[in-house]
Amino acid sequence: MNRLTITTLVTLALLASAGVWAHDAKLHKGKVIEGEITSVGVDSFELKTPAGTIKVAFSSKTKFEHGKDTVDKSHLVKGDHAGVIGTKLPTGELVAKEVLLGLPASKESVAPKPDQATKKNADHKH
Repeated sequence: MNRLTITTLVTLALLASAGVWAHDAKLHKGKVIEGEITSVGVDSFELKTPAGTIKVAFSSKTKFEHGKDTVDKSHLVKGDHAGVIGTKLPTGELVAKEVLLGLPASKESVAPKPDQATKKNADHKH
């Protein structure tokens, strides 16, 4: 084999193994709704998404994951970013089948504070 082929194979192997270390919400079956946990109750929590705040109900059958680890509902922390896979009821409430904790905050869910946006524009010079 020539050097280019070996380099390509090694690069592909490294990229493929990167998926083992990262926990991508897209790997789960179903649509993942992501947002920030704004409150936590005994059997539910609220998730602030770009579309609005959603009440998320869970039960003893709900799976909670943090990275590759299975955890329990005690890992729900106000202010953390999470993803939920479940069934949306006609009331707008989401019944969670899976809750994915420890996700990185997406650009959509983290909007700059008004004073930060103004400061950036004020400091901008050509």
